[in-house]
Amino acid sequence: MSDIANLYASLSGYYDQFCAEVDYAEQCAFASRAFSCFASSGGRDYLDLACGTGPHLQYMEAQGFSLAGLDNSARMLQLASLKVPSARLLLSDMAELDETGAFDLVTCFLYSIHYSYPPEKLLETLRCVWRALKPGGIFIFNAVDAAGACQAHPVTTQLQEGDSRLIFESGWHYRGRGDVLDLRLTITRDGPDGAQRWEDHHHMSALSFSELAGMLESSGFESTFLEHDYTSMRDWDGKSFNVIVVACKPIVDNL
Repeated sequence: MSDIANLYASLSGYYDQFCAEVDYAEQCAFASRAFSCFASSGGRDYLDLACGTGPHLQYMEAQGFSLAGLDNSARMLQLASLKVPSARLLLSDMAELDETGAFDLVTCFLYSIHYSYPPEKLLETLRCVWRALKPGGIFIFNAVDAAGACQAHPVTTQLQEGDSRLIFESGWHYRGRGDVLDLRLTITRDGPDGAQRWEDHHHMSALSFSELAGMLESSGFESTFLEHDYTSMRDWDGKSFNVIVVACKPIVDNL
């Protein structure tokens, strides 16, 4: 298990509270709309990559999808199984997804696609997803251009747990060149018995949107880049550094 997986496992009970500001319902409503617009596979079999404790699975179940989730943390999947007992849960790295023609919709929210590092591994993840989709199925994920990561600011979340206060800080750091997008995490717990501090540093894939588009094309996808706005569905203006990608596996294979 990776260091970041160990960190998330240790603090998995707090994960949902750290992510309390994430609008999972809005993201899933967008995914459902995009599925109606872009997919032509005919079914409703759904897989969420990096599913964590399963919040996206909960909302997609309400949308009428059959559920599967993948994560590399066994503890996260244990919590997900309590939320969504109907889901088939897979303990695996994204780049080792081993399914063929099984899903109509695959999602990967919260920029988790970048956890596939180095970019060659991200490419393998895209190829695994392509194989896992039925013809006419779609893959929805969000991504950041490396140039935009240079301008990113750390995010801080605080929560109270009894007599203790927890502070969760995360931020991207890009050096302006190369393929490494650094993710730095710091979690501090202040309580009556003193302070505890966890720190982690994880390499993510840094790439431009033109490089990402090339990877999608070489994997067999027909992709559409949309503005990073879950309340609408607008073509990317070519200027912003965050996008939602809808990648379709054609009915007629082009590989």
